Amino acid sequence: MKKQPKFLIAQNPMVNPDDVYVFHSQKPRFLAKVENSTFEIVDDIDCIVDYYNGDLSKVEGLTKRMAEWYKSFKIYKYGQIHRKN
Repeated sequence: MKKQPKFLIAQNPMVNPDDVYVFHSQKPRFLAKVENSTFEIVDDIDCIVDYYNGDLSKVEGLTKRMAEWYKSFKIYKYGQIHRKN
C-alpha cells in the first residue's frame, strides 16, 4: 500500500475560494489556514502540545516543516512564490 502524504492542500471554493488550508494527515493531525505565508491552526484534531508532551520545540519543528513544504509546493505549482498566500 502506498504511503499517505503527510501534508495536503485543502480548499473549498463553494464557501470561500480564496482560503487555502494545509492538512497534516499524520498524528498529530490538524488543519492550518494559510494567510500571507503564515499559518493559523483552525482545527487541532490531535492536540499538538499534548501529543509532544508539552515540548514546544517539537511543535515549532513541525510547523517549520509545514512552512517549508508549503513553500516548495508553491514553487512547484507556480514556478515562483506569490505574495498572496
